[in-house]
Amino acid sequence: MPSASVRPTLQNPAESKLSSGRTPADLIACVASVVGALALVIFLFLPATPATGPRLYISFFIAPAARMIGYWVMYDRLRDVKPIWAELGFYPLILGSLFLVAQNALKVSASLNFSTLAYSTHEGFDLLLKSLVALMLPFGLAIYAYLIWTSPPLRRWLALMMIPQLALLTITFGSFGLPRLGEFRTSWVLVVYTIILMFAKAVWFLSPVAGSKKR
Repeated sequence: MPSASVRPTLQNPAESKLSSGRTPADLIACVASVVGALALVIFLFLPATPATGPRLYISFFIAPAARMIGYWVMYDRLRDVKPIWAELGFYPLILGSLFLVAQNALKVSASLNFSTLAYSTHEGFDLLLKSLVALMLPFGLAIYAYLIWTSPPLRRWLALMMIPQLALLTITFGSFGLPRLGEFRTSWVLVVYTIILMFAKAVWFLSPVAGSKKR
């Protein structure tokens, strides 16, 4: 009597992992982080005025998209550990990134004389957007750094590297009440450290989790 054929077990592609423990989303986030970091390196060498097409494209599309892809994959790693806290950090990071794009657009439109707003109205919108960025991005980063540090399956070193970025964001966008802080060119330092951190995130996404716990 012929033996019964064995049917292969099908695996859900969304739950598939590579032999190293990485998921396809990890690889996408790694590539996005590298592309975003290289784009910011180019950004540093482009003239600030007048605003060029490549500079605007990096500020409004490439860098924000790379950051948000990274935040989404980090959220995917963290939501099985503490789902409520992961969401509490995810939405401020996404909204803060969008408000940062809006603040940059407002600044560029003013420098190119595209804005028809009165000076006081323009300053009011700029102050509002800076306040939202200063509140949301550091808040979300602090939560993510805490979750990464307190999650044994994850590589904890990234949490330590996120702390300087948190401080730089707070100083850069929270110093609108203390204009003298602008003398230290904290925004330029923030861009340089963002490049370093994006390369570090690329390595972190490529690194398998430290333990065997299912994410």
